[in-house]
Amino acid sequence: MIASGDRTEAGWPAGLRAALRCLLLLLALLAGLGAVRAQTASPPEVLRLDSRDGPAPDLWRHLRVLRDDAGRLDFDTARALAGQAQAAGTPRANFGEYPGTLWIFLDLEVGAQAAGEWLLDVAYPALDEVDLQLLRDDRPVTLLHTGDRLRGSARALLARTHLLPLSLQAGRHRLVLRVHTSGSLIAPLQLVVPEVHRRSEERAQLVQGLAAGVMLSLLLYSLAQWYSLRDRMFVYYGLSVLSLGLFQIAFHGIGMQHLWSEHPDLAERLPPVCVLLGITGTFLFVDRALGIAEVLPRLSRLMHAGGLVCAAAALLVLCDLLSYRDGQRIAKVLGQLPTLLALPVAWRRWRQGDAAAGYLLAGWTVYTSGVLVLALLISGRLPATPLVLHGFQIASLTEMVMWLVVTGVRVAALRRAAEQVRHDGERLRRLAETDALTGLLNRRGLQQAAGPALARARPGHATALFLLDLDGFKPVNDRFGHQAGDQVLAEVARRLQAQVRQSDLVARIGGDEFVVMATGLPDEPAALRLGQALLDAIAPDIEVVQGPPCRVGATIGLAMVPADGHDIAVLLERADQAMYAGKQAGKRQVRRFT
Repeated sequence: MIASGDRTEAGWPAGLRAALRCLLLLLALLAGLGAVRAQTASPPEVLRLDSRDGPAPDLWRHLRVLRDDAGRLDFDTARALAGQAQAAGTPRANFGEYPGTLWIFLDLEVGAQAAGEWLLDVAYPALDEVDLQLLRDDRPVTLLHTGDRLRGSARALLARTHLLPLSLQAGRHRLVLRVHTSGSLIAPLQLVVPEVHRRSEERAQLVQGLAAGVMLSLLLYSLAQWYSLRDRMFVYYGLSVLSLGLFQIAFHGIGMQHLWSEHPDLAERLPPVCVLLGITGTFLFVDRALGIAEVLPRLSRLMHAGGLVCAAAALLVLCDLLSYRDGQRIAKVLGQLPTLLALPVAWRRWRQGDAAAGYLLAGWTVYTSGVLVLALLISGRLPATPLVLHGFQIASLTEMVMWLVVTGVRVAALRRAAEQVRHDGERLRRLAETDALTGLLNRRGLQQAAGPALARARPGHATALFLLDLDGFKPVNDRFGHQAGDQVLAEVARRLQAQVRQSDLVARIGGDEFVVMATGLPDEPAALRLGQALLDAIAPDIEVVQGPPCRVGATIGLAMVPADGHDIAVLLERADQAMYAGKQAGKRQVRRFT
């Protein structure tokens, strides 16, 4: 076990303290960015270009958007329907996971001093089809094509992003942009002169080159360490580094520009494949780095099974047996599962003075914030600003550096700690996860046990989370004492367990608050029937040793998985809101979250 001298005076590793500060700053930033939405009440004005100098014009507030859900419109039809186009009404440049075709209209008034060569930069590389028609005085003069589905030689300009050259003369112009993609439809537009774009692109290429260099260095380090120590942990670390590095190269357009420009199929499949392989590496690395197999063999087998599922999904996507969106959905469901499964182990290790576990927690903290940014971005909830577009890259690089520290201290720490972990692991797990009075799971135990149940939930096989708060419990304590109250709580726990299957979860998470999580339900009515059964089971009188029979009731809040989310904290919050609404409406009822 690593000595606690690596901690600060307050008992927190410096890396973890810094990671938490970064997370707080990021959440504050997201709170601000989430409020940035286009709220244009009047039609966008014509964009006037009077000069080729100065900052790039803000195109977003001048755009009009026409959604083509079926993807059947051509340019002639779209131009005829241009009058129906409206302001986007979404976060800046982000239309989320829109499966249709998006038509974007931009009207320009070009002054004499602004006339000349311009570039329209659609600065999100992961777009399948981007077509542009330039109209001058309502007459089409140029039609350009680009996108990841085209070979580099067939694109208007082979660049890191989707670059479209325009020759603008003085007068009135209209740009008609057609965008379609199998992933998230993010379209940050910028109209710049070539020289300005060249300078900006040089900086971007430098940043991406440095990021790729860091990843390559970490990969070579892991391979060298594996060759020297023959420890599989370094192979798993290398797999995570390689997968994240390739994802960043693909996501930011470097791969399409320099590596596989003539293989558009690879460009489309590689991002989800890399993410899934990265999750595979995370499952295996975390299991090995924390020595989970020595203390929790079943959890270790589950970690290996999760890695196998992700690797198989990556292979299916690579062989085109699963679509881009299917791979993306699997990655969303399983992406945070390694952290959720291993978090109690890492937290316990850190509290025992293990510095490596502290750095692992710090890496997870930063990486989770990056995943949050990426998830909100691809779901259309954040504006596509440069910071947001690079948030996941920054977080993943930081995590890999944190993991580098873990690999440096873990080997010796695992050898010294193995015997103690085997002796104390099971006892600590029971103490940490069980409520002493009722024998049910406590809040921490529920959080750990809920992960597999939440991962299995899908339409037709839903999971229901019931949050129960007893009605009339306080008078029992006040009149008959805490001993009688404890007997009531224990009997309520027994009755709840009797109403559900052995595979379902029952937990006590507070004084008189209980949680029941039932899996494999066919629909919401079945969940409501089970909730009523729980109410009916609590209603009969409860015998206590000292005093007359006691009667209590309950108000139940219900949240459904996957309809209301997959995260246990979110589900508890939503069930609590529903339960509170039930209290306000008269108590002793089941209230569904809406």
